[in-house]
Amino acid sequence: MLAGNIVIITAIAGIIALAVAGINIKDYLNFLKGVSLSIPEEAKPKLFKRMRNLLKSTSVPSMIAGTVALAIAANTYELFCTAGFPMVFTRILTLQELTSAQYYLYLLLYNIVYVIPLSIIVLIFSVTLGAKKLTEWQGRKLKLLSGLMMLFLGLVLIIKPALLNNVFVAFGMLGLVLVIFSVIIFLTRKYLPNIING
Repeated sequence: MLAGNIVIITAIAGIIALAVAGINIKDYLNFLKGVSLSIPEEAKPKLFKRMRNLLKSTSVPSMIAGTVALAIAANTYELFCTAGFPMVFTRILTLQELTSAQYYLYLLLYNIVYVIPLSIIVLIFSVTLGAKKLTEWQGRKLKLLSGLMMLFLGLVLIIKPALLNNVFVAFGMLGLVLVIFSVIIFLTRKYLPNIING
């Protein structure tokens, strides 16, 4: 909020959004090769081992300490993977003419919307203990969709941030992203089946 009127902050947010978009779209075409915003494969076994050890814990204090340590480790990796959208959201929020109470209510709403799906994912993962894994093709599609969304947000932040004040523009962007996403998926299935098969 203090930096809300500094134009350079908006430009930096836009540039970061474009960088995140480029990396995610690159991951769609060349999955996890080179720079990527996914948790590194070499880090996953350590995280999973910590989770399994946590399940075996018998004392409440050690379980709490283990949970805190696991959360810090997982969030350190995830911060680099997911920091782009929260940063863009908070920047868009500061561009609006809102009261302090409204800013904080929107942040609360964002966290509720952000945390609910994550909670469901964690619950499903806990119940199944990771029995169902995301396929590479599903991961590629998620990368493409998030990359396209960040691309449009980044372009708007750089070119004309005031467009984000219009709810129709926001929904129009989302609709356009979904159309482009669907066309790319269709063309990939038709002309690049090797991407789908890994």
